[in-house]
Amino acid sequence: LFGDALVKIEAIKGSVKIKQAHKIVKQKAKKGMQLYPEDLLITSHDGVAKLRLEDNSTLIVDKDSIVTLLSQDTIEQSKGRVFYKITHKKAGHRLQVKTDFAIIGIKGTTFIVKATQDKEVLLQEGIVGIQSIKGAFELYRAKVQAEFDAYKSGQEKGFEHYKNSYKEPVVTKAFDLQANNKVRFDAQKVKEDRFGEDEKRAFEYFKQLSDAL
Repeated sequence: LFGDALVKIEAIKGSVKIKQAHKIVKQKAKKGMQLYPEDLLITSHDGVAKLRLEDNSTLIVDKDSIVTLLSQDTIEQSKGRVFYKITHKKAGHRLQVKTDFAIIGIKGTTFIVKATQDKEVLLQEGIVGIQSIKGAFELYRAKVQAEFDAYKSGQEKGFEHYKNSYKEPVVTKAFDLQANNKVRFDAQKVKEDRFGEDEKRAFEYFKQLSDAL
């Protein structure tokens, strides 16, 4: 069914375009289209797309997003927000998502990558590896919940303001993110937290979107 294609478009809502490799003009994406190496998928302000990989993994590309299918094992997400539901990968075939702030390695998991003003990875199930594309990360991990309950998301006024609610930073070029955790990137400073209501709503949003497509 897939042949040399990497992805099949399973559903579309709104305006979605495809820029095929080595072509200048974009074309309107349609349900059933297949995407090949180096093809770009671009969603507009009202466009979303549901993609299926050959192994039945699912991607939901939210509005104002850009993804490039580089190879069978590599997806580049240069803009926007994408929900990934990845089937278990065999050793040596681990999928990775490249962004401008980190490389996310996946074995099999459910997560959201935000390549927006807020650069975040939200992990619902499984485990992902986070690897730096520049120097080492300065990783701040949250203390136990009771120690920072007073710090509510609505009060946050910047990364520096919140340093005191975290453990001493770990300097590392790579780390694993566990289920029900999120990480936010501010250059090489990385803040890891447990999920809150906003993260739960984000996954519910994509569940409802998937059901509606």
